[in-house]
Amino acid sequence: MKQVGKVVWSVTTVATVTLTAIGGVAQAQERATNGANPLSVREINENDIMMKKTLWRRVDLKEKQNRSLYSKNNEITRYLIDAVKAGVLVPYESDSVSRPMSVDKFRQRLVMPNQTGGLSAEEIAAGFKEDGAANGGDGWGAPADKNKKKPAEDGWGAPAPKKAAADDGWGTPAPKKGAKKGAATAKANSKTKKPAAPVAQPKKDSVAVASTITGDEYFPSEFSLLEIKEDWVFDRKRSRLYHDIQSIGILLPADKNPAGLEVPVAYFRYKDLDRLFRSDPKKYIWYNPQNQAQHKNLADAFDLRLIYGRIYKMSNAEDKTLVDMFGEKEGLLKSYQAEMDLMETEHGLWEY
Repeated sequence: MKQVGKVVWSVTTVATVTLTAIGGVAQAQERATNGANPLSVREINENDIMMKKTLWRRVDLKEKQNRSLYSKNNEITRYLIDAVKAGVLVPYESDSVSRPMSVDKFRQRLVMPNQTGGLSAEEIAAGFKEDGAANGGDGWGAPADKNKKKPAEDGWGAPAPKKAAADDGWGTPAPKKGAKKGAATAKANSKTKKPAAPVAQPKKDSVAVASTITGDEYFPSEFSLLEIKEDWVFDRKRSRLYHDIQSIGILLPADKNPAGLEVPVAYFRYKDLDRLFRSDPKKYIWYNPQNQAQHKNLADAFDLRLIYGRIYKMSNAEDKTLVDMFGEKEGLLKSYQAEMDLMETEHGLWEY
């Protein structure tokens, strides 16, 4: 009986150890693939998401509701730019925040266009072309004539005469059959006047110098547009709605760009911004004009939805904005209608 008991105990022990090992493996596997979005500040398991929509919002920092993010010397864009230059924050190419951007490229996007000479990449992409005169053309888009010879200049911008008559030094032309000395001097003068074409050389030098100029950077206060990408998520486990911000981008307004286009500067993971803002609560503030003793931290301001951003795009199969789908006026109305529909959907989730 004792031996049998020992055998039974050993089998039970083996079974317990086996189940423990299996449970440990299952637990380790669950932690490795928890199904949560890595860009979320507060991770939600995908199995707990009852409803989800991806929204893109446009935040105008000059609007009254957003002025607290744009107070003087406390602009949120200033904080982001300074953090990138200090190496604390990593910028990205697009709102997917999958491709990091180098600091040098980020600084180039802060430089005012047309300071380095020529067209910028955004202007070339828009269809603009270089001036024909700058490329040797006639200034109207036609290419330069390669067989056409440039007239020699006289040193003052005017073309030199075809044949310069030799004179005697008093304004009267010299006799054809004169002293050999006069002919020799006339011949020497003609040789010295012919190489007048290299006067155009200073222009090339000036262009080369202009191309090396880095240019002036925009002031941080001139970047008054933000683009927010967020997931509208309803967590059935917590029975509440979350505005899960994924990324925030800085845009250069069209009125600050000579090309008249809105240009994205860089995008940032909101998870990194939340960590940055909470690292110094007294520095990164949301300015409270009603009570200066109650300034909020920027991370708390985003959590409390103290900002306003108009919806200009919702996830769709064609990846189009509301303006592209419905036009300028109708797209604006659809934006407000989408906001109301989301509120009504949230209200409907609580009805039984």
